[in-house]
Amino acid sequence: MIRYEDIIVQLDANIERALERQVTDETSRDRGGFVSADGLVGPGSVSSASALSYGYLLQESRFFHSQELLERILMVGEFGRRRRRPSGNYDLLSTNFDSSPDTGFVTKSLAPAVKAARLQDDAGAAQIAESLGELIYAGAAGMVMGGFHTPNHRWVIVAALSMAQQLFPDLQVRGTIDAYLAESIDINNDGEYIERSTGVYNAVVNRSLIFAAEALDRPELLRPVRENLDLNYHLLHADATVVTSISRRQDRGSRSVPTTLADGFHALAHIDNNGFYASVADWLVERGGSGLVCLPNFVGHPEWRAQHVEREPLRHSYAVIYPTSGLWRVRRDQASATAAAGLTAPFSVVCGQAEMTVKLCSTFFSTGQFVGEEFGGNEKKVRLRHKGRNNKLYPEKNYMGGVYWLPIDEEVDAENWQEVRGRRDTYQLAPLEVVLEIEEVEGGFDLHIHTEGGLDGVPFQIECNFAPGGVLETDSAIVQVVAGNTAFLKKGLAIYTVGDDAIRVGPGSAAHRMWTMHNSEVDDSSFRLLITDMTPFERTLEVRCGRRVEAQGELVA
Repeated sequence: MIRYEDIIVQLDANIERALERQVTDETSRDRGGFVSADGLVGPGSVSSASALSYGYLLQESRFFHSQELLERILMVGEFGRRRRRPSGNYDLLSTNFDSSPDTGFVTKSLAPAVKAARLQDDAGAAQIAESLGELIYAGAAGMVMGGFHTPNHRWVIVAALSMAQQLFPDLQVRGTIDAYLAESIDINNDGEYIERSTGVYNAVVNRSLIFAAEALDRPELLRPVRENLDLNYHLLHADATVVTSISRRQDRGSRSVPTTLADGFHALAHIDNNGFYASVADWLVERGGSGLVCLPNFVGHPEWRAQHVEREPLRHSYAVIYPTSGLWRVRRDQASATAAAGLTAPFSVVCGQAEMTVKLCSTFFSTGQFVGEEFGGNEKKVRLRHKGRNNKLYPEKNYMGGVYWLPIDEEVDAENWQEVRGRRDTYQLAPLEVVLEIEEVEGGFDLHIHTEGGLDGVPFQIECNFAPGGVLETDSAIVQVVAGNTAFLKKGLAIYTVGDDAIRVGPGSAAHRMWTMHNSEVDDSSFRLLITDMTPFERTLEVRCGRRVEAQGELVA
């Protein structure tokens, strides 16, 4: 259970680490800033002042009213004034300069600390409120003038401006806030934001909307937060790590516990008196190892420190379909599976520590890598169709299938090549379509695969990508699963085991031995087990999950 007292202990440890990274050299232009892992002292590191301020302001912290800590906090304020741009904005040295969104992130971090400091009758708290408050006030103009890059930036800016206006009512920022909110929140009927970022930006958007809802007194902004939290729970594996293969951002393919979602679940648990959200927050913090992300909730709502929300048990077995997003999620205790449209990895399964992703590909021109363009089904079975489009390589026209261009009565050179190509007559072959139907069965899943159209005699492969670290066993071989290696399953079944956790696949087939098939998306971070065929074909890939019992030499559900 998330406890305020435990978070204070984590805060104190965090402050110690932060102080070790702070530049204190009086001759340095970076004095007051914090050195990051890349050796740089970014202007955005002023955000660290929030944690230091909590240590000074919270009576339970051993840094409470520490004069040394107060000096360090005021150093941060001076650093921010030296390093911000004339607009009031800050730089993110890795990519964004004079950045309104990054100023929004800074403001969201500092504003709760400034608000808390204003409530204390203490000279040091007043200095914190004045120093850090000035950074917020100056940054508001930059956020109004500046724009954004990615969808989540809009809600970061809205939250930051809302919190700034709450602190400084004379700020003229409401027009910008209303303009962004008039665009409506980018959430679909399934509760998914545009960026589909389960590991990073879902949490950013939820946190921003919660802050904005409170600062603007607009509780309707919490509706999309609830919808996204519900979706995110169904994307969690048994170990509380989250499905990131569906992400459209930098968290794609990572395997981590999304602790940053915990504060959203925690806040809505108290706002709604929702025991389910409270249990999810507890689970994420327990598995992630830190509840520090929830500290601003306790700072802004001291009554939550003693308030108890009755916990509800979490469901560990479910199947749910999200048709708008093209997602299907099944969890049965330690095993969970994901089917997703629009991805080159349409199916993945996790069983405890064992993890496998399935890809499909043919050599049919540049259309071979399977991507589910059509999606439908129900909780027990879903169907995806790859239609064999060619428009990734040839964006000037929506070609289907195999295409050859014919001569044209025009002068062609390097500069107009692509433009002219779109006007040429073509000789085209019917697209090779692939249908993937995934059905939940006892102990796992059956993947029914068949081809339609195209031509016969086209090489095809089913690619089972295993996360390295385990052992793969077939009827006649046992191999260590090492990243970057490839093997063919000629016949029978293969069992991949990590500890006692196991995934069994098959039967095998070896119609060809293309180690690196043209058009296929090779993942060097995985071990590739290939099952090969020739078109036309219809086959079922059996995927079973469970525990490997060595004495019995078989899989046990």
